[in-house]
Amino acid sequence: MSPDGHLGARLELRLIGPFQVRVEGRVRLLPHSVERVLALVALVGPLARSHASALLWPDAAPSRAGANLRAALSRLADVAAGFVHVSGEVLALAEEATLDLETALAWINATIYDTTFPATSAPPSWIGRTLLPGWEDRWLEAPNERLQMLEAQALATAAEQLLAAGHPDEALPYALAAVDVQPWSESANRLTVEIHARRGDPSNALRHYRRFRRVLEEELGVEPGPDIRAAIRQLYPFGNPLVESEARPPLA
Repeated sequence: MSPDGHLGARLELRLIGPFQVRVEGRVRLLPHSVERVLALVALVGPLARSHASALLWPDAAPSRAGANLRAALSRLADVAAGFVHVSGEVLALAEEATLDLETALAWINATIYDTTFPATSAPPSWIGRTLLPGWEDRWLEAPNERLQMLEAQALATAAEQLLAAGHPDEALPYALAAVDVQPWSESANRLTVEIHARRGDPSNALRHYRRFRRVLEEELGVEPGPDIRAAIRQLYPFGNPLVESEARPPLA
């Protein structure tokens, strides 16, 4: 099953990357106001009309926001009917509509929780893509953050499983992808350092550690934790000229 949708699905909605709607395999172009309504219902879940209109048009008066929502739903019915199920005051994504995010979450859950689920030869192509890039809606922040955290956890889990099975080369792309998704994650970066070491590549382990330390200093103003420093010490004991002294002045 592909995150690009189910083969033969009549109604398809793609939110990982640019917005796209397909009806019976054909792309339908929608006004942006209609795209926002459809994306909100798909990502937030069933919600009342008043809640939807307040999230979509937070700066508008409730009456104006409600009118905007009614107009957008009317346009959706004209251009791509069937995506939204309306039950009284509640809006929900229709059960027959397929969503790429659901397929992505299925892979994430299988990787994290199913110990028999085999990692593929490379991370899925959608890894690292954000939901609806370029959109600045505030309600989109939480779903994007959640997807990134779950991606990083699944990638790290796959890397750990491959490393434990004695396949460090296959584990490396997963660990690097986890770092790409969350560059400040100490666990993902420590795992990457360990994989480099298990591959017999201590120089890349040290380079990766140095990059990670710069990211922490520049973005968060903190030092790497003791676990990843201990991993580096095992590769480069103190006294080795390649290891920078940790006895540095504290960060301002």
